[in-house]
Amino acid sequence: MAAPGTTALTSTTELLTRVSSMYYLEDMTQEEIATHLKLSRPKVGRLLRQARREGIVEIKVNMHPSLAMPVETELVQRFGLTQAIVVGDQSDEDEQRARVGAAAVELLDRLVRDDTTITVGMGRNVRAVSQQASGLRPRACTVVSGIGGSPLTGEGLNSNDIAGQLADALGGKSVGMFAPAYAKSGEQRDTFAGHLDVGRTIEQARAADIAVVGIGDANTDSLVVRLGCITAKEMSRLLDAGAVGDILGSFFTVDGDPSAKWIEERVVGLTLDDLRSITQVIAVASENSKAPAILGALRSGLVHTLVTSVNTARAVMELADKNG
Repeated sequence: MAAPGTTALTSTTELLTRVSSMYYLEDMTQEEIATHLKLSRPKVGRLLRQARREGIVEIKVNMHPSLAMPVETELVQRFGLTQAIVVGDQSDEDEQRARVGAAAVELLDRLVRDDTTITVGMGRNVRAVSQQASGLRPRACTVVSGIGGSPLTGEGLNSNDIAGQLADALGGKSVGMFAPAYAKSGEQRDTFAGHLDVGRTIEQARAADIAVVGIGDANTDSLVVRLGCITAKEMSRLLDAGAVGDILGSFFTVDGDPSAKWIEERVVGLTLDDLRSITQVIAVASENSKAPAILGALRSGLVHTLVTSVNTARAVMELADKNG
């Protein structure tokens, strides 16, 4: 016997699917669908919007190579990157992250072999990479957390969650870092790092062949503040020091210089110097609002490959022109 509400749920899903198919696959107008299904025209519009929200319909705008290549080439030449990958812009933020994540996955699919070790950061853009990685050819790789996490997030944003999901998609194994992203002091950080399991994970992350990291911004509403990793007062102190963004919890200025050793020494995970020793650092960032943070990250020399959207890339280059 079906559970209460199951029939109604199935009926709604079937209606959403039918309306979407008629509109997107059969090229019927909303007026024609309304007449055919005996619905009002506004009701059809609401159903189509609901179908997109629930993932029944996915709309993608692919960037034509003739538009992408000049932007990618300019990024590489201006910032000394190994590679830049830009994708078409989407109006929805989640869709934009998904497109950027999918482009990063295509790159990983080419780079990752059976003996490859990947270390990953935390946040929405890195999570989008792991979410887009399903269906890849399995390989005996290892995915290692590059930073501790926060107990306040249940959205799969922690490095451990991302490492596990990416490893599952790649058919490899994951290694977690069971510690906070920031300790309360440098001394406490050393205590965490001195723990056998945490220390071993950090060593594995340092030895990674590839790092996949996000670029965080610096403001009092940043993800690291909302997740309780650092306080709003600490973020204000970082802003006073000129911080514009972070990678793996360590902050830098728009010129790419480290902005606060006092926060970097509290990070339970890879430091910026650790990251410099990794051969291929892939940074994923999709938000236009992060242009200062992305510019600082590119100027720091930490990033080898940037994966972003075309408008975000242009915003970064425009800011670089203004900033000198």
